[in-house]
Amino acid sequence: MKTFRIVTRAMRLPALVLAGAWLGGCAHAPPSLIPVNDAPLDDPARVARLNERAKNPLLLRGVDQQPLETLRTPAAWKDYDYVLKSGRHTLWIKSMPYGYPPIPQRIRCYVIEVELAGGMRYLLKEDSSQKRALLLRADTGEQVASGPLVDEPWVFSRTCRWPSP
Repeated sequence: MKTFRIVTRAMRLPALVLAGAWLGGCAHAPPSLIPVNDAPLDDPARVARLNERAKNPLLLRGVDQQPLETLRTPAAWKDYDYVLKSGRHTLWIKSMPYGYPPIPQRIRCYVIEVELAGGMRYLLKEDSSQKRALLLRADTGEQVASGPLVDEPWVFSRTCRWPSP
């Protein structure tokens, strides 16, 4: 029994170090910034930021009828903002399917026409009961714009049919 206590005490320090490193890795870091269409990262007053979060599983898939070159999927441990020039934009938004592949599911595709203000940060949210995508101000939660459902393909097709300009 004495040997067990010694081993248990010897294991405490590594366990505490491991737990501290794990918790430190989960600390909130500022979001990564991803410029879209050459938006300047050094002038926050001229750009708008569009945040994707795992809590609000809607994904930006295109801007102004152009698919994004980089496609990211939000996760609880990473946070990022797409940086767009302020002004009028068409946003292609896609729902993120839940993680149960054997269950047939559909992806919902939306288009939002919006005037983005410089220096503002926005969030995407889905109103599934109304089948609309919402664009909200990150600071107040106020709805700025919404967009209708334009397509609802099966998840295995992995693509949305976006409307032509």
